[in-house]
Amino acid sequence: MNKDFCWWKHGVIYHVYPQSFYDTNDDGIGDLQGIIQKLDYLANLGVDALWLSPIYPSPLVDAGYDITDYKNINSIYGDMNDFMQLLKAAHKKGIRIIMDLVLNHTSDQHPWFKESRSSIDNPKRDWYIWQAPKNKKAPNNWRTNFGKKAWQYDAATGEYYYHSFFYEQPDLNWRNPEVKEAMFEIAEFWLKLGIDGFRLDVINLLYKDKKLRDNSISNLFSNKKKVFNRNRGSVYKVLREFRVLLDKYADKVSVGEIYAVPPGDTKLASSFLGSGNDMLHLAFDFSLIFTRWKATFYYKTIRRIYSKMPKEGWPCFFLSNHDVGRSTKRFGLTFFKYQKAKLHALLLLTLKGTPFIYYGDEIGMENASITKDQIRDLYGKLFYPLFKGRDGFRTPMQWNSNTNAGFSNAKLWLPVHPNYYSINVEAATNNENSVYSVYKQLLQLRKTHKALQSGNIKFLHEGKNNVLAYQRFLPSEKLLIFLNFSFLQKQLSINTEGLEQIFSTHPQFNSIAGGKIVLKPYQGVVFAESLIVRPHT
Repeated sequence: MNKDFCWWKHGVIYHVYPQSFYDTNDDGIGDLQGIIQKLDYLANLGVDALWLSPIYPSPLVDAGYDITDYKNINSIYGDMNDFMQLLKAAHKKGIRIIMDLVLNHTSDQHPWFKESRSSIDNPKRDWYIWQAPKNKKAPNNWRTNFGKKAWQYDAATGEYYYHSFFYEQPDLNWRNPEVKEAMFEIAEFWLKLGIDGFRLDVINLLYKDKKLRDNSISNLFSNKKKVFNRNRGSVYKVLREFRVLLDKYADKVSVGEIYAVPPGDTKLASSFLGSGNDMLHLAFDFSLIFTRWKATFYYKTIRRIYSKMPKEGWPCFFLSNHDVGRSTKRFGLTFFKYQKAKLHALLLLTLKGTPFIYYGDEIGMENASITKDQIRDLYGKLFYPLFKGRDGFRTPMQWNSNTNAGFSNAKLWLPVHPNYYSINVEAATNNENSVYSVYKQLLQLRKTHKALQSGNIKFLHEGKNNVLAYQRFLPSEKLLIFLNFSFLQKQLSINTEGLEQIFSTHPQFNSIAGGKIVLKPYQGVVFAESLIVRPHT
């Protein structure tokens, strides 16, 4: 494999939330056959891989991140035959499949945990983190990621077990070598079937302090300060071993979720890449999601991400996901939201790094408002009305203006956004000025211009005057990208000799005028630069 050019570095990965993508059996829930039926849409859009949120058997306490069987398919999505059909059909179209793998915890209904809790001397007791009461109380002061007590008392054996999330999701004890062996064997099971990699859920939580020491009392609710139940050094060792496993198979990828609060801990995220060749292939850094709408802020965030990369490391970028919501209307994006969505698309798809697109972002889908009686997400049920949960980020894909947005003929597991009459795939694909049109053009541009896939990046304008500009370049090709984050027209005095406009979010407007670059409000432009002209200043 050519380490300097491989699919996971230079392709575009599309995140499918299976429950909400497309329903083919009229039960109101998306399924694997639905993804198969929409492969032509995805291939036509131009994506290179699909990351599937968990599709394993699960009680769905936490959207499938509570797994009862790691080697099978949840019946609401289909069965293993459906999965193999999807894998084969996707590969035939040149689309890779990335599975979501939860290594940190299982469901409390998993056979392993049922055995573990059956008795103190059960052989699988040490597969989970059990501890006797301390002065008739929990073993320490650790909290879950949402601030609740993280130890659950189990009356049957008179001990507590630890859970980073809900009590129905007990954490595995990775200090037990049998756990690692079992999980690596599961990974190999899917690799042998032919999948193309894994997205590793909350991978930085894998190990906890061996002595179970208390976290600082003043920082019990700060994820950044939970030093004894996350980000332990042992995770790095096991990820190196996991990389060795993956490298036994050609062209596989590992993507780690490294969520830190407050966001912006870029050094932490990049540390899980190791040297760039020996741990994770890609690590999710949430900084860009939480960057406010201003060119200087984006510049500083992106430069910080690049500066923390190991020499051989490769960045990745995303603007939306199933846990933090869609970028449309976030942080001041309410006004001119679709113009800003187009500019976001240009930023995402022209930076140096692997882009991840959350399903529906390519047509401008928005977070939906979910009423109390419609809430499925346990976070919403626990914290309503302060937080209504994540359901509004996960509503069904809007395919057309028909009933239920063309997603299903049945009662839906979640309601569709009311704007589906106008914001849908059918309308978007027939509108050359839609958000979809911008995504599709940019994806084609990436395939046509290798500088956007593997070229280096140099910033030409650092966000001053609310304009961001950078160059993507190879010895054989140079492209210039300009993004106007302002509601005002901007004019830049830059040498325009030899520049050819090859893309614009405002295609009807020529941005080269009078030897200057002129940008309309919220306009983004890509220029090809002749290699014979003098350097830009």
